[in-house]
Amino acid sequence: MVWLIRTGMYLLSGFTIWSFVQNPGLVSDNYLALDQINSMVLGVCAGVSNYIGIDVSLIRLVFALSALYRGVGAVLYVLAFLILPVS
Repeated sequence: MVWLIRTGMYLLSGFTIWSFVQNPGLVSDNYLALDQINSMVLGVCAGVSNYIGIDVSLIRLVFALSALYRGVGAVLYVLAFLILPVS
């Protein structure tokens, strides 16, 4: 199970770096914020999805799998909710 979570996190970080390299202008127009219009719970996954440009379902899956691994995903989710501004 741990290898699956690590693989998902490596893939997510790889996609993030790839999106920054492919579209450097995209990041300057977008900023990381909560998206409460497209949210399911608090809007963290939708905001990260808008910023990175990856499908929101993949972001939610990674957060859910990382929540099963010692609650890391849940802690990161709540921390992101407290830190990120509302768009």
